[in-house]
Amino acid sequence: MKKFILLFTIVLVAAQIQAQDTTSVKVLKKNIVTVNEEPNKTEVSIMNDKINIQDNNFSDTTTIRVGRRNIEIIEGGSKTYVNMTKAIDSDDNECTWRRYKKKFNGHWSGFEIGVNGFYDTNYSMYDDPTNEFMDLNQSASLEVNLNFVEYNITLVPQRLGIVSGFGLQYNNYKFDNPVTIDKGDDGIIEWLPVDDSNFKKSKLTVSYLTLPIMLEWQIPVNDHSNYFFISGGMVGGLNLGSHTKIKANSSKSKDKGSFNINPFKYSVIGRIGLRDFSVYATYSLSDLFKDNKGPELTPFTIGICLVNF
Repeated sequence: MKKFILLFTIVLVAAQIQAQDTTSVKVLKKNIVTVNEEPNKTEVSIMNDKINIQDNNFSDTTTIRVGRRNIEIIEGGSKTYVNMTKAIDSDDNECTWRRYKKKFNGHWSGFEIGVNGFYDTNYSMYDDPTNEFMDLNQSASLEVNLNFVEYNITLVPQRLGIVSGFGLQYNNYKFDNPVTIDKGDDGIIEWLPVDDSNFKKSKLTVSYLTLPIMLEWQIPVNDHSNYFFISGGMVGGLNLGSHTKIKANSSKSKDKGSFNINPFKYSVIGRIGLRDFSVYATYSLSDLFKDNKGPELTPFTIGICLVNF
């Protein structure tokens, strides 16, 4: 229970924004997450570089290293591809992830990918409320989750428990039209047209440090060799940063800023699965943008867990 209480304390006091373009989240003076944004790339290091993410601004490939697994997310013209390989040359002492037997072992830690969307939209604060400039190319608007810490509290051994931990979340909102967004002189989010003669893609990316609180029920199947599980609860998020990215022919541009994103978000979450495979869905109870600083948008995500560790 002490660990469970500690998690809430961490969310309130852990975030520290350092100089220039580096954001660090510390727990007991140790870096849990470090985000370093440079002109040509964005790099994220988690838990002393046990997990490393690199997003090259001049490439359509995001590379993720999780222990001995390498994951590449490649954005094509209209599709996104995910390649997973296993590293050959690795230090097993540093890169092997172990799952310890517990009275109750929940399902949170792992690599997940999902599709983003907006359930409810309201542009009434704009002169033309019919211009829904945040319309998404939904199939290419992906959420990527790296849930790197998991804590479990047993309520009923091998049946019922509380699951929590930490995760790193990337939400990509790929615009369906040749537009991008920026803060206007009045501080309100406005849309800006992009030359559609050479336009290929435009998107908004928002990253969060996440903290779930879920109740999970497990049902043994196949003579107790596997477990079918159902879980639900809440996920809180601390905004770590955001940027827009435009690609036109071979040229690319990236603009970093707050874009009036809410500093905190909270969502309901539900998941269902068998063993290490699961399907999840989240529905946000907070808007993407701050009140009266942009359109009212209610995000949701539907996804799957691809790698469990």
